Amino acid sequence: MKAARMAITAALSGVAVVLLAGCGVRPTGVLDGGEAAGGLTKGLRLYFVSQTGRLEAVSRPEIPAYKVTDPNGVIKLLGSGPTDAERASGLTTMLGTGAQYRATVAGNAVTVHVPMADLSHSAVDDRNLMGQLVCSIARARAVADDKGTTRADDIRVTLRPQSGRSKSHVCSDFLK
Repeated sequence: MKAARMAITAALSGVAVVLLAGCGVRPTGVLDGGEAAGGLTKGLRLYFVSQTGRLEAVSRPEIPAYKVTDPNGVIKLLGSGPTDAERASGLTTMLGTGAQYRATVAGNAVTVHVPMADLSHSAVDDRNLMGQLVCSIARARAVADDKGTTRADDIRVTLRPQSGRSKSHVCSDFLK
């Protein structure tokens, strides 16, 4: 009886080895998988504020970034707010309707004149407003770079309130 079990086990092991060894996969050489994915998405991304008070990027693939190289165009898009579907999912904009924001550009530096008297870095709404402006403008300018070498954090955005202190930011300041 013990010998019969050993014979059956040996036979099953032999069958398993034959089946696994002859599964039909043939060896191949090294295959080129092409170029690795990288870089930023091609379309514009805007940053809106979620119900939890965090910035969320939303894609605008229908708007090629090269058409929105002017930060004032990005500000207009932010001012018009999220789409109906984005609003339904809880996103909002902190830019007041009709508020007069104005941006100027000098190389990789953008200055945004903000209509508020001052911006508090400790006030959640002010911080979200700053993050929306900085990240949306920086992202648009980085994606619009023809060479593809500019990162969003290469763009410094200075927010200049009417009477308060100006401060320069990069997008990662707000995504922590």
